Amino acid sequence: MEHLPIHLPYEAKVGGPMQFRWMYPFERRMHGLKSFVKNKGRPEGSICENYIMSEISYFISLYFQGEVETRGDRIPRNLVGLGLSVNIGLSIFNNHGKPIGSLQQQRVLTTEERNAAMYYVLMNCEELKGWIE
Repeated sequence: MEHLPIHLPYEAKVGGPMQFRWMYPFERRMHGLKSFVKNKGRPEGSICENYIMSEISYFISLYFQGEVETRGDRIPRNLVGLGLSVNIGLSIFNNHGKPIGSLQQQRVLTTEERNAAMYYVLMNCEELKGWIE
């Protein structure tokens, strides 16, 4: 590892900026294509067949917009505004959203976390503005 810095200035001088020689996008794409291989004896045919099938299914899914949930029109997992709606009277708790993670996990808040949550509610709830001032 001590020998590497000796070659880095030469590589930068000869190769130019890193983004023009960066192989990560190609390696990522090749990994995706390699996952298409089902027949180890003829990988190129398997890759072509599966790639064509994925392209066909994508373009056909464009005709199902609004009728069938497809990969292209799927709602993101934590999109705010399309999740749970709870109305318990206070404006701060009427926000929309979806939970992240397992709902079965429970834990007790520390005193510091509880105080921070109480402070947040008191400072951001419209109904309590008159009491704070």
